[in-house]
Amino acid sequence: MLDHPLTALIPEEVYDASTLDCYAFRRGGDVRRGLSLALGNMVAGFGFDLQGVHFHNSECAYIAGMFSLGTPEHTAIVRQLVACDDGWEAKKKIRKAHELERRENWLSFNVPWMHYLVWQKCLTSEAFRKLLLAFPPEAMLLEDSTYATSATATKWGMRNAELRKRLTAMKRELTAQGMNKASIKREQDKMRLGPWSTIGEWRGQNLLGKILMNCRDAMLHDAEPLIDYAPLRAAQIHLLGRELTFPTL
Repeated sequence: MLDHPLTALIPEEVYDASTLDCYAFRRGGDVRRGLSLALGNMVAGFGFDLQGVHFHNSECAYIAGMFSLGTPEHTAIVRQLVACDDGWEAKKKIRKAHELERRENWLSFNVPWMHYLVWQKCLTSEAFRKLLLAFPPEAMLLEDSTYATSATATKWGMRNAELRKRLTAMKRELTAQGMNKASIKREQDKMRLGPWSTIGEWRGQNLLGKILMNCRDAMLHDAEPLIDYAPLRAAQIHLLGRELTFPTL
């Protein structure tokens, strides 16, 4: 994973779950083979520091990059994000309320920004660092976007059509038997994270999974991940009145 810098131009990839050791994370409470899959940006409990600014989760930090021009308006939004300890609230309320105010060049640096903040999360959150290093070196990490409907679902994550087909059939059968929704979800999760975790093909760019694996491999090799810092330097990112600095490697 350390061979090439990560870019937004990575084509769709295919992971065969029957031959690769795939760890697909969807919810913070997911566990597979005894390993916690609390790897998503929304997951609480892994606060970290970003050049002197503390965020409760990486979703709030990621969104802060959208509003990083250093203007009074953007600084006020960032203050909301710093105070927010709920990634879903940050996305559905704070981001949504200010969508028209986001930086026009956001998409020119959002991928390396994600890469950078996840690396800072690894460096400054001991709990998250231990979580990521617990996975086997050969483990393929991926965000399960099978049911996601956003335009970027298969940019950051991957979908598994065969798994969805089986889960849908299972839901239909259990519903017909009179099982309630909460119980159906529990039964689906048992299969999704257990015997059905090795079926089908995962398809997508999986940028978040690649970032996580890149950071894991960097820690295993006591090295720096290959982050493309040029777009970050060019973006002149400000948080709470101060412009961030980035390596010139």
